[in-house]
Amino acid sequence: MPAFEERFQVGAPPDRVWDVLLDPARLAPCIPGCAGIEMEDARTYRFRLVVKVGFLSTTQDMRMTITEMEPPRRLVATGHGEDGKLGSQVDVRSTIRLEPVDPASTEVHYRSEVRVLGRLGTVGDAVMRVKAGQLAGEFASRLRAAVEARP
Repeated sequence: MPAFEERFQVGAPPDRVWDVLLDPARLAPCIPGCAGIEMEDARTYRFRLVVKVGFLSTTQDMRMTITEMEPPRRLVATGHGEDGKLGSQVDVRSTIRLEPVDPASTEVHYRSEVRVLGRLGTVGDAVMRVKAGQLAGEFASRLRAAVEARP
């Protein structure tokens, strides 16, 4: 499974970052291509992800489950998505770590391992890596904005 990693800092303590990560209404706008999140239960989320990868557009019906939690420091989630029209599937395992830098800032480190099957998997590793990098950068800036926004 290819892995994608990102590190960035936000101007808020880990507790505030954690709160955004667990609040579907605040998290949804941070995820590029996310068309809303619904909670199935306290640890399971469903959402639709619409993304253009190379010459293909995919709409993945995703289900993510939090498998490990160490509030407010570490979160591990696994998920599966399917695009019936495109005949593609995505399996994801994401780990997010929050490290306090000082009382008012946090370093966010996340790693996602992604396996793509079906037609979407034919796009090629290089194209997928470029797209994953773009999505990671977009997620970082959106999460930073959501966390640093004053209520």
